Amino acid sequence: MIINIWKKQGLRLVKELPLGVISTIEDTIQILDENYGTERTTEDLGGYIVVVDKAGIEELKQHQLKGILPEHIDEIHGTDYISVLFLCSSDFSIVVICKKELKDLIEKNRLVKGCD
Repeated sequence: MIINIWKKQGLRLVKELPLGVISTIEDTIQILDENYGTERTTEDLGGYIVVVDKAGIEELKQHQLKGILPEHIDEIHGTDYISVLFLCSSDFSIVVICKKELKDLIEKNRLVKGCD
């Protein structure tokens, strides 16, 4: 599962997530809106948020995040989710939201990529 969100309207796609996760997504969208405008698409500068499961992470690693290491991993307070920042360029990032149990999958990728 991969759910792309780059505008506030996209929050309706994840309304079943815990409030802390939705709040984190909202904060990220607000930052992107303020810096890159509200009419962005996934291809415009700024970036977007993706909510993923294990299969979604694997797919992202094969395509959008191929060869890109996670910049920062934050636990989303009061939930069992994490937020992972990937800087794809100086003006484009992808923020991955997933369950904490998938953190090892992301960190494992960091260690493997770092040894190449």
